[in-house]
Amino acid sequence: MIQPVSTGKKFALFDYTDKSGNNDIKKWTQGLEPTQRGKLNARLDMLSLHGSELFPEILAGTNTAGILKLKVKGKVQLRPMLCQGPINHEKEFTLLIGATERDFCLVPDKADKKANDRKEIIVGNHNRRRTHERIN
Repeated sequence: MIQPVSTGKKFALFDYTDKSGNNDIKKWTQGLEPTQRGKLNARLDMLSLHGSELFPEILAGTNTAGILKLKVKGKVQLRPMLCQGPINHEKEFTLLIGATERDFCLVPDKADKKANDRKEIIVGNHNRRRTHERIN
């Protein structure tokens, strides 16, 4: 009997989509430099394997309850905002908005609050996200 190949991933990753079905996370990631995309993908791979075990070095909380930031170091500090769940809190994370951090301030301003708004949209309409699209 043939056994399925295990990817070792414990957590599924999803991306927020706008009303028209456009993947905002994909668009943000495409705008990054190749080195930044590589670092981001490495962090996302770690997230899919280890989840919340990555606190506090790679995954950190924000001023908005339930919203996390993934910490990717570089010339520009990438801080994509995400949440655990919001549909299955045990097995998934959803990337909500692409952000950076400069001088301890998020860009765009209030990215964590905007991410929370997007999380609430997904809670109300599960079709407002899709499986994460990896951009190399």
